[in-house]
Amino acid sequence: MSAGDIWQESNKDDSILKLEHHFSQTFQKGKPEYYVKVPGRVNLIGEHVDYCGYSVFPMAIKQCIIVAAKRLSGHNIVRITNTDTQSYEDVSQTISDIDAVTIGKSQSWTNYFFCGIKGAQEYMTEKQLKTVENVGFLFAVSGNIPESAGLSSSSALVTAALISTLAGYGVSVPRHQLAEISAKCERYIGTAGGGMDQAIAIHAKKGFASRINFNPLTIQQFRLPDDVTFIVAQSLAIKNKAASNDFNTRVVECRLASQIIAKSQNIDWKNLTVLSQLQKTLKYSLDEMIKLVHQHLHKSKFTKNEICEILSVTEDELNVISLTPNTTNVLEFYLHQRALHVFKEAKRMEKFCEECENSCSPIELGELMNLSHTSLRDLYDCSQSDLEELIELCKQGGAYGCKLTGAGWGGCVVIMVPSNIKEKFIQFLKDKFYSKRSVDKNKLTKVIFATKPSDGAFIFKSPGVEIDKLYELPPLKIL
Repeated sequence: MSAGDIWQESNKDDSILKLEHHFSQTFQKGKPEYYVKVPGRVNLIGEHVDYCGYSVFPMAIKQCIIVAAKRLSGHNIVRITNTDTQSYEDVSQTISDIDAVTIGKSQSWTNYFFCGIKGAQEYMTEKQLKTVENVGFLFAVSGNIPESAGLSSSSALVTAALISTLAGYGVSVPRHQLAEISAKCERYIGTAGGGMDQAIAIHAKKGFASRINFNPLTIQQFRLPDDVTFIVAQSLAIKNKAASNDFNTRVVECRLASQIIAKSQNIDWKNLTVLSQLQKTLKYSLDEMIKLVHQHLHKSKFTKNEICEILSVTEDELNVISLTPNTTNVLEFYLHQRALHVFKEAKRMEKFCEECENSCSPIELGELMNLSHTSLRDLYDCSQSDLEELIELCKQGGAYGCKLTGAGWGGCVVIMVPSNIKEKFIQFLKDKFYSKRSVDKNKLTKVIFATKPSDGAFIFKSPGVEIDKLYELPPLKIL
């Protein structure tokens, strides 16, 4: 897609023109020089396994974050504004004062943006690249990805900030490295994700869902059945995973499960941090790993003291080796359930890909989605009452399959339905679910919508604006 095509497509809903107007009115510095667009995503299968090293199967959605940008000569500051002025205040910050410690103290929207700026700065330092001296940035941000809904709005914002900053400095970075840098720098704000959100945001291809494999990062594209439609529906329950330790506790529980099993197999457990690494070390099949879970991890809760005794470490040593700063006060862990979900979900992931390559039966794919949700509810304990009500209604309405997408504890479900019942299905959920929750009719299109696989991140220049040293994202390489 050419820059002109991107510009024309983006203008269909006037989003770019509105963003440009807001930029010009706020900064009084003329038009933006360039734009960065990064999509949100839904994950069709492979939930809560990316940080354990296993493959996931997301697709990018049409909803996205867009940043309008311009370099600011003679200043070492960044000014950021959001088109939603009622919800978000404008911020001005000296670039050299942006540090990881300060970012981690608050989950404000600008700190997510600062994560990307900080990531760009650190990448350039590591590569011994010099920034353009005495140059700052003006950034205006717009987005229509529902927040705290499990659609990766925060990761899209971080990724957009990273690309916007690197682009402004004229630093070209391969796509796979952009995804890795973005995943790394989002952890400044306290989210220990595994990289799925950033990888799909960078690598997505229109019309395809992507199997994302980790260590090393590779992408395989799969076409889905032609006669199905994917619908995203919000449960209206909001969960900010960075504001609690629930998400990071799950990451730690999987880590502890791998370490305890490793010790039972006389493996150096301190160097094992993810379950896939344990499987590779043992050279076991997924079925064999499931057997180990049943053999060495009891179903009842593990206390912190019990784990210390099993691993022969003090509490302080465990805090350093295995826990994250916001999980050191957690005293109970459910290791059997978390590890069992991960290995079984990895098996479902493999089956999903096999179905896509062979019969591509929507009935079979839908059943795998249903099983995934059941596991997330019963073993990973990350569902929620409103989510469960919505899931049950989806099944009553004729869905092939449905599951929570994202971290859970609220957020959205992704639903696969026959295309010929799309409108009827959406109306069914409006009548049965949203009408009972007094949702403003004008906002219904934001809480339930049909979507399709979309392109990943891209950069385009403002028409008629000349700019030097602005890099274009390298061509997408599919392995």
